[in-house]
Amino acid sequence: MSDHRLRLHFGFWLLAAVSVAAPGSGYAQTQTQSQQFAQVSTVVIPYRDGEFVLISDSSESTKTRHSATGHVLMTFQDIQITCDHAEYDEATRKGSTSGLTRFTQKQQWLTCSRAEFDLINQTATFYDATGYTDQGFLVQGKVVLKTGRDTYEVERGLLTSCEEKPPKWGFNVGNAKIHVDQTARLRQVVLRVKGVPVFYFPYLIVPMENKKRSSGLLPFHTGSSTSKGRQFYLGYYQTLGSSADLTLYGDYFSLRGLGIGGIFLARPNEQTRLNIEAFGVNDRLHQGGAHLLVDGYTQFQNGFRAVANVNITTNFQFRQAFSEGLRSATIPAEQAIIFATRNDDSFSSNFSFERNEVLFPIRSLVLRKSPSIEFDSLGRSLGKLPLIFYLRAAAEGLYRADSVIETPRIVQRFDFHPSVALRLPSVAGFSLMPSIGIRETYYNARLSDDAQPTAIPTSLRRQYADLNVELRTPELERSFQSDRFGDFKHLVQPLITYRWIRGVTNLQDTIRFDDQDAIADTNELEYGLVNRILRKRGTKPEFSEYYELLSFKVAQKYYFDPSFGGAFIAGEPNLFYPLNTLSGFSSTGIEHTLSPTSVSLRLTPKPGIGYDVRADYDTKLGRLRDASLWATWQHDKFQFAGTYVKTNALEPNTFSANHVQGQVLYGLPNERGFSAGLTLSYNIQTRALLNSNSRLNYMWNCCGVSLEFQQYHLGVRTESRFTFSFSLKGIGNFGNLRRPESLF
Repeated sequence: MSDHRLRLHFGFWLLAAVSVAAPGSGYAQTQTQSQQFAQVSTVVIPYRDGEFVLISDSSESTKTRHSATGHVLMTFQDIQITCDHAEYDEATRKGSTSGLTRFTQKQQWLTCSRAEFDLINQTATFYDATGYTDQGFLVQGKVVLKTGRDTYEVERGLLTSCEEKPPKWGFNVGNAKIHVDQTARLRQVVLRVKGVPVFYFPYLIVPMENKKRSSGLLPFHTGSSTSKGRQFYLGYYQTLGSSADLTLYGDYFSLRGLGIGGIFLARPNEQTRLNIEAFGVNDRLHQGGAHLLVDGYTQFQNGFRAVANVNITTNFQFRQAFSEGLRSATIPAEQAIIFATRNDDSFSSNFSFERNEVLFPIRSLVLRKSPSIEFDSLGRSLGKLPLIFYLRAAAEGLYRADSVIETPRIVQRFDFHPSVALRLPSVAGFSLMPSIGIRETYYNARLSDDAQPTAIPTSLRRQYADLNVELRTPELERSFQSDRFGDFKHLVQPLITYRWIRGVTNLQDTIRFDDQDAIADTNELEYGLVNRILRKRGTKPEFSEYYELLSFKVAQKYYFDPSFGGAFIAGEPNLFYPLNTLSGFSSTGIEHTLSPTSVSLRLTPKPGIGYDVRADYDTKLGRLRDASLWATWQHDKFQFAGTYVKTNALEPNTFSANHVQGQVLYGLPNERGFSAGLTLSYNIQTRALLNSNSRLNYMWNCCGVSLEFQQYHLGVRTESRFTFSFSLKGIGNFGNLRRPESLF
């Protein structure tokens, strides 16, 4: 054997500790070789692709074979092996170990009772092995095969992400093929929690550290419901290249039948995304249907932005019976819109196709724009003149169908509305901001004059002028200092606006497609008073600022023309501009000279705590028309939110309501430890609990469990449902529990 291939050194060495650990695994396997002044043998064998080094207490060599004993350390490239005894053949590059053996390669590491290895093919066989082939997953097996540089195979083994002994959960597998930083393909899998078998999977694909997407069956889900029976879920996930994927799934309800759904996701580039979800059920109880959701976005290089937002359902009964949240189950409004827009300075161009539907039992209200082309100038100065120019111009194809009328497939509407605002200098803190405009709108269809009006193909032309004058007054301010409350300011700001519209004589003949059509003559004065209290707080020792502690607003309108140019019809609900500008509850059938007084109060004592109170008081009837309260409170792990709404039916065609919603949360469901939540929706007027959602979560360092109980009592749906989710670190969730719906 030539000296350039093998060098034997004997001498006295002072050897420090050698640590072998898997980065980020939480385990540090340390072997201390501390024989001071002990005799150490070193064998160095150079190869073309690296140098093999064998260090031990003693070694024997015969031709190409080497035997080492005592504190053996072997290194080659990024591989390190420590053991009690080793045999190595430098010609075949094969070797074996006995005694406690530790193997490391990058983040991979294993301990075993003995091993056999091949450095040429980078393969090995580990017996009674435990370790990490991936930073997040611990592997145990009677036999663990290293089948390549980054591939392993485990026979009759265990995979888990728990570091405890015994682990809280684990996959017992008949066979597992692991590709480091990619996937683990498991066969004959039994999921055990605290040693108890929970699920059996004939085949399972588990994403490893890089979380690369891979096709395969999704975890099996199950749950129970009083109205749907036992639920069984099974899905398949298919990758479609590097930027898209498709999920197909089936939901079988023992009392209802089979539901089929799909989810398509695509992100071809940073400027584009597309999400499509569809689900349908052929229901045995005749409440079936289908639901489609589309959420898309793309940004073009020419400055245009295109958006698609679709939320449509075949019928409202299906939404009530199968919706996952209270909001989607109770709000019968749906929208589908696809538009492209471009904003250039103060000018905006918009092209859209839109469909809106309000679901009713007999016949739904359908409004459609196909297409709509709109140009807006949001305010542009006219040279050096103290004038600001505004413009809205639109050409639209419209359609409406409800239980009363149905228009032709396309009703043309052309709208042109320029206006100019004058900037006047202030005098002693007082200033006027007048704006004047003209508007002309053309329709190629109108409503007939019959007792039961219908849409007829006769053109209609609407012309009017509008004037708006806003008076800005000095803001009264006073500062206060208090040892108890600190520094604060009190501000008082009057609000005065005069509004005049003249020329709308054909409101009853106009087909109402949207708020652009519901406009009436008016001559009115809106006035109010805003009180604001600003309190000083210090964000840093050397810096402080004022924040709004309290805001209180009182506003009312005086109508010089309470008939709104003859558009007001007593005894019927009247909803048009500008009657609807002061309050959200604006429908009225009684003629008023004074509008209801609108009051709003907002209090924010500290970050995380806020209250909002609003009410409308009818001065003519001397009664409260409506009131609402919203509150939120957050401190440490506790969160509370609630809302209360009350309306009184003071007039014909109005409704009364008395409703409260509340939500209490403790902790965060994704953080370690206990968390819980409770959401309630209660109709005080009917004394009915519309919906409740109770959830308990507990997360350990490697797994977690969530339990949820829901109740529905709305319309056609009376249901109690129990769902659960068991989450495994690095893998995902097993169960049918969804993210809780936000209260607001």
